[in-house]
Amino acid sequence: MRALYVNVMEYGAHPGLDALAHGLDHHLGKAGIELRTLTVDVRHEGWLEKQGEAIRRGVAAGVDAIAVYVLDPREPHEAVAEARRAGIPVFTLERPRFPVTASLVYPNFNHGVYMGEHLADALAPGAEVAVIGGPEVVDDIELVMGIVHGVRQSGLKLLNDPFEERYRNRDDVADGGRAAAERLLADFSRLDGMVPFNDETLLGTLAALRSAGRLGEMKLVSRNGSPKAVDAVVAGESEGTWDIGITDIGASLGELMVRVLVGGEPLDGELAVASPGRMITSENADSYVPWRERVPHTPLREGLGPSTRDER
Repeated sequence: MRALYVNVMEYGAHPGLDALAHGLDHHLGKAGIELRTLTVDVRHEGWLEKQGEAIRRGVAAGVDAIAVYVLDPREPHEAVAEARRAGIPVFTLERPRFPVTASLVYPNFNHGVYMGEHLADALAPGAEVAVIGGPEVVDDIELVMGIVHGVRQSGLKLLNDPFEERYRNRDDVADGGRAAAERLLADFSRLDGMVPFNDETLLGTLAALRSAGRLGEMKLVSRNGSPKAVDAVVAGESEGTWDIGITDIGASLGELMVRVLVGGEPLDGELAVASPGRMITSENADSYVPWRERVPHTPLREGLGPSTRDER
């Protein structure tokens, strides 16, 4: 059996997305299902239409299942409907507003609240903080809303609006995080704390702080639990990174697929929730397991042909 995963960034651009795909690949492989990927980079114009095209390519190739990362809850509904009419089950990361076989959702809002609370524990009441937001996609919107709530209900003073374009990392990579942090630092001459919404944004923020001579001025917290973010925690440059268990997220989506493809379960609109995860701090960093040690990072098979050559 073959399953298609429509990836949302070129391999290597976002280590977390890479690790998620490897978690999915590894879990499916244990069940005898071969994973193929088609990559539609959301940073490029026309990505939404190309996402639909990738699904249709999977249908034409006769794959046994399709997995999609939902960024816009309303799309790609037409292509998904075509796949389901062809008898192909469709699984999603995050819940769309159209019918699918099953979805794995993240407790994004909760993550954000816990991040805000963790930052508050490291600061005095009323401390002045800022938040760098992310792209206009389901999981990041929910996460940032949770961060804002966590910051405010914990008694911190939020100085900026992370949904304002100036304070967002739309590209979701380190370079975009650095640019957003530079804009924020230009607007605020002093901050007690900052929450870059994810680890890639944190890495860019650290670069901006070094360049501005402000590294160490403020407490930082981020999300994903990436190896580089944990390194920053150990180095004393960050208060913590929320480890979402990203390889387990891929495996959990894979388990939904296995239940249908191997177990024959008639799932329709099934929902599963990813593990809440935990905050990695200087106190527990020695128990952290890097992503590459959690699952094998066997090269992903891009394309739908019989060979493993790149068919993009």
